[in-house]
Amino acid sequence: MNIKIIGIDLSGKSENPTGICFLEGRDLKFSTLFENNEILSWISKKNPTLVVIDAPLSLPKGRCCLSKDCSCSKKGGHFRAAEVEMRKYGRTLPLTFRGMRMLTERGIQLSKKLRNKYTILESHPRTIQKILGFSNLYEDLTNYFELSRDINEHELDAVLLVIAGIFYVQKEFMEFGNAEEGTIVLPKKSCDLKDILSFKTHP
Repeated sequence: MNIKIIGIDLSGKSENPTGICFLEGRDLKFSTLFENNEILSWISKKNPTLVVIDAPLSLPKGRCCLSKDCSCSKKGGHFRAAEVEMRKYGRTLPLTFRGMRMLTERGIQLSKKLRNKYTILESHPRTIQKILGFSNLYEDLTNYFELSRDINEHELDAVLLVIAGIFYVQKEFMEFGNAEEGTIVLPKKSCDLKDILSFKTHP
């Protein structure tokens, strides 16, 4: 499988770490970055075909922003259809929570700069982990990938986003929401992970 996928576990604040994982063929490369320009430069050098981001990349219908003081707060809600539809698989926080508001604003800003060149997907690591049945994330992932012991939690979550991208490429994914408001992509629950990740790198 010769694909190039980047997973980005985006932080809400640029001073907090953003974990990035890049899959090319069978190899994973990792980085922890901070500023948007660092992230954009890193992505540009890798030139992926697909980027999967853990952050809301759109606003609820009827909203122009997520401020409670704006008149749009009376037209739009705290969730998009995508969050509501995927609740049977995993929980998500309201986009109007302070931390989520910051993450959403940053996710939208970053994705706008990427969409003209790459295919961009939104996904959710904790729900991916739940669907895949991983209890110990590091140990479970080493069944499929060679991982360094010093990999951090944000980079581990970025691996989950890469896995969601692989399921998407293999057309074995679930999609929630709609094109107008925004969608969230997750691995199809009924699929065998070993069949999808058929390039296991060690016995």
